[in-house]
Amino acid sequence: MDSVIEFRVLGPLEVVRDGVVLRLGAGKLRVVLAALLLQANRPVSIDDLVDKLWDGDAPGDARGTVQKYVMRIRRLLGGGAGDSAVRTEPDGYRITIPTCRLDLHRFSSLCAQAARAAAAGDDVAESALLTDALSLWRDVPPLSDVPSPPLQRDEVAGLVERYLQALDRRIELDLVLGRHADVLGELAALVRRYPERERFWAHRMRALHRAGRQGEALAAYREVASLLAEELGIDPGADLRAAHREVLGAPAPAAPVAPPVARPPAVRPPRQLPMADSGFAGGEAELAAIVDALGETGPRSGAPVVITGMAGVGKTALALHAAHRVADRFPDGQLFADLRGHSPALPTAVPDVLARFVRTLGLPTDALPSDEDELVAAYRSLLAGRRMLVVLDGAASAEQVRPLLPGSGCGVLVTSRADLAGLAVSPGSHRIVLDVLSAADGRALLAGVLGAPRVAAEPAAADELVRLCGGSALALRVAAAQLVLHPQRGIAEHVERLSSGDLLAALRLDGDAATDVVAALDLSYRTLDPEHRRLLRLLGPLPGVTEEGFTAAAAAAATGMGRAAVAAGLEALAAVSLLDRRPCARYGMHVLVRRYAARQAETEETPGAGDRAHPTAGGPVIVGHPLPRFARISTS
Repeated sequence: MDSVIEFRVLGPLEVVRDGVVLRLGAGKLRVVLAALLLQANRPVSIDDLVDKLWDGDAPGDARGTVQKYVMRIRRLLGGGAGDSAVRTEPDGYRITIPTCRLDLHRFSSLCAQAARAAAAGDDVAESALLTDALSLWRDVPPLSDVPSPPLQRDEVAGLVERYLQALDRRIELDLVLGRHADVLGELAALVRRYPERERFWAHRMRALHRAGRQGEALAAYREVASLLAEELGIDPGADLRAAHREVLGAPAPAAPVAPPVARPPAVRPPRQLPMADSGFAGGEAELAAIVDALGETGPRSGAPVVITGMAGVGKTALALHAAHRVADRFPDGQLFADLRGHSPALPTAVPDVLARFVRTLGLPTDALPSDEDELVAAYRSLLAGRRMLVVLDGAASAEQVRPLLPGSGCGVLVTSRADLAGLAVSPGSHRIVLDVLSAADGRALLAGVLGAPRVAAEPAAADELVRLCGGSALALRVAAAQLVLHPQRGIAEHVERLSSGDLLAALRLDGDAATDVVAALDLSYRTLDPEHRRLLRLLGPLPGVTEEGFTAAAAAAATGMGRAAVAAGLEALAAVSLLDRRPCARYGMHVLVRRYAARQAETEETPGAGDRAHPTAGGPVIVGHPLPRFARISTS
């Protein structure tokens, strides 16, 4: 049976396994653990951990040291920790914890529930919820045993402020509910500990006055007025003056009459769709299928439409054209998020997207739940009864998408290089696999960028450019943009330039990483396990992988790898659109992916490395299996 591990940061840092507090040891380990816990279920970059550990004075091996502390934390959480673990992210780490196992999450959840009770006018429930929330705090300030000035400065100070705001509100409710006698002792201590926090003095004056101790209430006012004048050079604020008048029995002064103001206009529905690419070409059948799916009624109404395909094939462009075409079907607006699933940066954290969406939908920032499950519930509640379109671009996985799906009644468009097969299982989806552009569609794209006369003047060269780029929308747009920058250059001349050099290196625009074909393929490549990267490298240099396609058996024979490993690897490559699945259990490789794989093989497959592929005078040699100079991978 798995152990139950709880984490406590609202006081000294503690990890509790089955009721026993574990010994944490070194101070720097506590820094790493605290930094991860304060961002629980979100990625924390290694650079941030280095800063928390050394505050700008990091040693040369800082990243390696961070890794060692993470390994120690993993050992600490081992032995059946089950659903609590530290996971590696592209440039950092994430500690995954059920929300009920971290006291900070429970505190945030209770405060959010209290805010909802306040909105409903239920003072008793709000007071009880705040009391429960505050009971989770074991010491103020928290994490006093974590030796990190940046963490204390950047994180702990904010936690203390949240605590004091919750405490302030709970005491205010105690006074509203007639519990003034119960808070007198607490307030006497609070005004000594936080003498410059005027609200606590005002609460104390009111509590003393309502307890029949008017003289002490007036003395408290004189004391705080003197303190503010001597220490800060200011007079008591509005709340203190109001409390003073209450004690004296004077009515509150009449508020000044404000000039009439115009009512603010009604909040417009959000329209977050980015501009669609001009010169859009191809994908008409897919576009029609998306439009039909987003208008579907019945059992599949609201099922997300998932657009998948290789890097640069035009998934985002297709999604945005479809979204703009159907926008009038969704009168309550459109929401858009770039999930950065295949980006140099970390994928966008789901709670960050949810927080932005619910703020857009009208939830005040101070009422945002910190618990992800409650954010999901708030998001779906705010969407209930609305007809909106949600576009999620660049998803990394089905797990990233599911919390962002509305409950019902809305349309959803998702793009991803990954196949997101899990969404077909739950909740069910419409799947659109976007292929490369045909010759005619490629010419249409070029005409849209270069102008029809320029393309019509060199039709054969335009067709050759489409063939050279393999019908990739990104590659063609980059090539067309280069021709726009060089209007004196003919299409045929540009094709010759691209063909005679490193095509992949040439297909980029300086200063714009989003147009770099190699960078786009790199992002897919880096998601692969090492053995699947190697399989791609071994396949890339082989003739025949692009045209006829090949089977797993043929790939195993050509690479010398085990058939089961190759079959699993081919599926992994297809799952991120580095291979395409073809009929009869065959696979194919796009010409640009093949060039990329061969390029990686040249740099990563070292000649003489024994079991690695490398060229020889007789042709490619794959794990000791020579192939004739012009041999193709078997298509059988």
